[in-house]
Amino acid sequence: MTRGGRRVRYPPDPVMETTIPRVPGVPLLGNALDLARDPIGAMTRAYQAHGPVFEIAIPGRRITILAGQDANLLFNTLGSDTLQLQPIYGKLVEETRSARYLPTLDEPDYGYYRRMIKPRMSRESLGAHLPEAVGVIRDAARGWRAGEQVPVLDLMTRLCVEIIGRATQGTPVGAELDDIVLFTKRLIGSGVAFQPAFLLRLPDYLRARRRFEAFLQRIVDEHRARPGDDLVDLLLQAKTPEGEPLEGHDLLAYVHLPLVNGVAYAPRLCGYLLYELLRAPELLRRVRDEADALFAEPELTLAGLRRMRWLYGACMETLRMYPIAGALPRYVAKDFAFGGHTIRAGQMVFIATGVAHFLPALYPEPRRFDPERFFEPRNEHRQPGAFAPYGLGPRTCLSAGMGEALIMLVTATLLHHVELALPRPDYELRSEIDPIPGPHKRFRVRVLGPRAAPS
Repeated sequence: MTRGGRRVRYPPDPVMETTIPRVPGVPLLGNALDLARDPIGAMTRAYQAHGPVFEIAIPGRRITILAGQDANLLFNTLGSDTLQLQPIYGKLVEETRSARYLPTLDEPDYGYYRRMIKPRMSRESLGAHLPEAVGVIRDAARGWRAGEQVPVLDLMTRLCVEIIGRATQGTPVGAELDDIVLFTKRLIGSGVAFQPAFLLRLPDYLRARRRFEAFLQRIVDEHRARPGDDLVDLLLQAKTPEGEPLEGHDLLAYVHLPLVNGVAYAPRLCGYLLYELLRAPELLRRVRDEADALFAEPELTLAGLRRMRWLYGACMETLRMYPIAGALPRYVAKDFAFGGHTIRAGQMVFIATGVAHFLPALYPEPRRFDPERFFEPRNEHRQPGAFAPYGLGPRTCLSAGMGEALIMLVTATLLHHVELALPRPDYELRSEIDPIPGPHKRFRVRVLGPRAAPS
């Protein structure tokens, strides 16, 4: 724990039997309304009022939350013998019909499959497709007319999933997108985010799942007929820990993984980043200058993207201020002590990793968008336990590098080619939970017209 400016080795607290504080709520709904409006904000306020361990209520259940810098450090140290996933993610197993689906696995199986697929989920996989990705973005913007208002989340979802499909599987997504989006939202919502399970039995979802699985099977069949060197080809050569081929729904669950992740994360972050740039003229100018310099180079490369200092800082600050997965569920397999309380086996807890992003002791003026936090010498994110946009420990998002490069590429390409503006100068972006946090679906940007070629 941090005490008086010095760090004390964890755990400093003995096992205690004190009652975990409950966050006050309203009858029947408990804390659901606050969580729906601003989940990490609500948990940050609860942390500041009650400390690193507290209990929230939503209809039908109470949940213990572990929050703050020390909770993040603890999460890094506890293994899957203490905190597990499989008892929580049973719905994901049912809906994918795969007991090997990566997000549901504990060690040692998780590490085995993660190491297997990581090389084809890296930024280098995207790097081999940069010109094609830029073409996808240009094609989307080519038909825009001055005065048109473009729905941001729809745009970013279409761009990100299309690019990811081509980079990891060599396959355009095209008309399959709507089914992929519906499947993903319903799977995450009812499988993880406490939405009603009956939503997984509605005809629209069942139809989308059936079509998505048929699309995945076509991808597999095409790769069997014409082998290459992407994620699907790797999976077709893969073996289970028992030495058997990866087949059937187990295979399809891994083929769908980059597409489902593509719907859930990168589009939302692209939308938030674009909003923050358009509301800050000086920052926008700096990022546009970097984008113009990037596209003036003889060849578009990952190294060129990495040189975009202001865009990188803005991307990282977006990850800090808008954590998409800011609270991670775990099943407690055995008792442990934290924050003066005993966390008992047999319950589900959430580690609110995103709370640390809003603590003034770590990030001065934490509600201010400030890309320079990530510049030398400040490097505020490098404080232990301070920055967790991708999770923590050995389960950090395996495609984080690809995601960062994709967010930067989409943003740089749009800003280089098109003049965009917020709907009005004083526009304030709203977020919504659908089923995870993201820009509101009504968020639009105005097209001012194509940019003149920079001199």
